[in-house]
Amino acid sequence: MTIFKSHALRCDVLVIGGGGAALRAAIACRESGADVLVVSKSRVGFGNNTYLSKSSWAAPGLGHPEDSDRVHVNDTLAGGRFLNDERMVERVARGAQSVFTFLERCGVRFAKKDGRLAFDHAPGHTYRRHIRGENRMGSDLVLPIKAFAERIGVRFLDRVFVTALLPQGDRVAAATGLSEQGEFYSFGFRCAILATGGYARIYHHNNNAPGIQGDGLAVALELGVPLKDMEFVQFYPTASGKAGARLILYEALIAQAGARLKNAAGEDVLSKHGLDGPSKLTRDRLSRAIMEEIERGLGVEGGVLMDFGGIPEELVSTFSSLLPAGWSPAVKQFVVAPTTHFCMGGLLANAEAETAVPGLFAAGEVCAGMHGANRLAGNALLEVFVMGEVAGTNAGLRAKDTSFPQVPERKVQRERFRLESLLSDAGKDARELCRSLQSVMWKKAGILRSADRLSEALAQIEELESLSKTCRAENPVQVMRRLDLHNMLQVSKMVCKAALYRTESRGAHFRSDFPQERNPEWRKNILIRKSQGQEMTLEQVDAGRQE
Repeated sequence: MTIFKSHALRCDVLVIGGGGAALRAAIACRESGADVLVVSKSRVGFGNNTYLSKSSWAAPGLGHPEDSDRVHVNDTLAGGRFLNDERMVERVARGAQSVFTFLERCGVRFAKKDGRLAFDHAPGHTYRRHIRGENRMGSDLVLPIKAFAERIGVRFLDRVFVTALLPQGDRVAAATGLSEQGEFYSFGFRCAILATGGYARIYHHNNNAPGIQGDGLAVALELGVPLKDMEFVQFYPTASGKAGARLILYEALIAQAGARLKNAAGEDVLSKHGLDGPSKLTRDRLSRAIMEEIERGLGVEGGVLMDFGGIPEELVSTFSSLLPAGWSPAVKQFVVAPTTHFCMGGLLANAEAETAVPGLFAAGEVCAGMHGANRLAGNALLEVFVMGEVAGTNAGLRAKDTSFPQVPERKVQRERFRLESLLSDAGKDARELCRSLQSVMWKKAGILRSADRLSEALAQIEELESLSKTCRAENPVQVMRRLDLHNMLQVSKMVCKAALYRTESRGAHFRSDFPQERNPEWRKNILIRKSQGQEMTLEQVDAGRQE
């Protein structure tokens, strides 16, 4: 019996995602003459991390006469502890100046000082090289880009959950999707681009947009695309609000305004952990310091206090836009705590945005390679726009030389039947199991890791996976929640397995039982593969090598 209404759509290039990378890729594709359809789980342009960002990106060579692509590459490799794909880093650095030209063409307005572009400095970067939108909001960037894409004829399909990528022979040939109204979609295309973002929402504390939980990674793994660096998750040390939703930019508030961090005993956290000085105040080190205070019982309401005592109110007021909602000059302290911010792991793709499966390209946070073991501030949006353009240009060119593959109708129908079989009027609430999983990941596979914690996490994930097989789903929305849970379980398992496999600490990955970086034996990437119907396998490869 058919429950969901079916639609069959075709395009030259299907772009899956709705943020900066997806839109940049779609524009590059469209400008090459391709018919482009962007399919997004949320509303295109809005429910994504580009929209939630502070609109700042690194632009080497524009802000300082001695800056260059090579200096930026060296900074990025050092920040990533030399696990980066150097060819991808070089490609992104070379494309940095073209990002500014592209954004100007889209009508983006930039922050200025005395009538000239304002450049900011960020830890890990040799020179002042960061440009931002005029209001320090991601909407400064992504909404003009979306409007430009619409003007040139890019098509959008909002609020459709892409459930599978389907092969025909050795290449990707189709995709399937489901809407909240119960409409089942099959998409035929010449090429596809994955730009679905990372997986930070597998953690309880995170500041990512709803839906950023690794959907693209899960469907790509099932297709046979290898994944890389899944253990590397970046935590931002100072956030406020429910479950760490709002970043409090410590780089500005500590280094420029003079704020301090204090534990429940009134001790200065920075001095206690040897973090005085901008060069030592990296995101990973400060996140660990705060988490150690919390675990020792010296936390304040699950965090530490950001303290402005003794700092003139006039100075603090100049940073009011960076402070928690409802802040007033009379407030001298407020609680901050770490939150999950960015994921360095993702699909294995090369510097041309090609994956191991012909016809499938990828760009943005869904990919590994650019950042290695840790990401420098400003490199995320830079990667989004440069690699988005690379993916779109190459997919558009490939589509011109590719005939439409035959849509594998039997596989499409099997996927529709699978989705319909998820309907059930009994069982656990998938949202409740998602919350349990997020709690497990935060406590056992978060900032402070060990073999014991990670093994416990994997055991609890197996229990949740067993429970997930009998979840209640009485309508299409609840079916989508079951799909969310399935993808989150797969991605969480990869993170834990890779973190357990890497017996060292490097970049954002910290093991209390292996607290040192181990070179040369662990200057390697971990690849994860999964053949259809098989268990995932892990292997080491030399850093930066493409398999």
